[in-house]
Amino acid sequence: MSQFRIKRMQMTGISLGIFHKKTPWMAAWWSAALPGLGHLCMGEYLKGLILMSWETYVNMKAHVNMAILYTFTGRFQAARDIIDEGWALVYVSIFCFAIFDGYRMSIELNTFSDLERKQKKRYFTFTHYSIWGVNYLSHKNPWAAAGWSALFTGFGHIYNMKTFKGVILLLWLVTIIFFSHFPQAVIYTFTGRFQEISNLVDYHWLMFFPSIYVFGIWDSYNEAVEMNKLFEEALKRHLRERFGSP
Repeated sequence: MSQFRIKRMQMTGISLGIFHKKTPWMAAWWSAALPGLGHLCMGEYLKGLILMSWETYVNMKAHVNMAILYTFTGRFQAARDIIDEGWALVYVSIFCFAIFDGYRMSIELNTFSDLERKQKKRYFTFTHYSIWGVNYLSHKNPWAAAGWSALFTGFGHIYNMKTFKGVILLLWLVTIIFFSHFPQAVIYTFTGRFQEISNLVDYHWLMFFPSIYVFGIWDSYNEAVEMNKLFEEALKRHLRERFGSP
């Protein structure tokens, strides 16, 4: 039986999991922005991927994104005509479950985080070597993480040594920009070819872009802050155990 009932952290060659306090409403908010993102920010990668994939498929069947676009541009009849009510009902169930489960899970993980801090023996590790790569605990610059995520979603997480999550977000963004033709639209915008943009862009896919992009920036910054707290906590404990309390 392990002497650590709850571990403060878990490190692999491609990821780093940290038990820390999270705001339940933030998990609910990101789940509302795109079902699955709230779970990704809590380290539930498989559940998050399933919810994101299922939401994308059902969204396409129900034409939710286009209905939202038509509504915000005042074309209410077009929104009513395009929405598939049967699939929209399925979408509502996914949407509500993702928000509820993200909020619930955040509260429960916060309880485990509190229990972990009350243990006499706590688990920390600084390095991990495996066939998947080398991972280590170090001090990160949160603004650098946010900056790399702003350049391309996923880079900030790779900078934070969370390669697995970074690859998930990177591939998701690549899929979005491929089907939405976003890079070509940017080029047309800077070259003044505005009339060609509406015929080129797939607005259904483009509407996925803001949630993924903003989430990548926010999450990479937040994780860098938490990694710095973990690094300082682990270093203090190591020095205390090695040299004793001052």
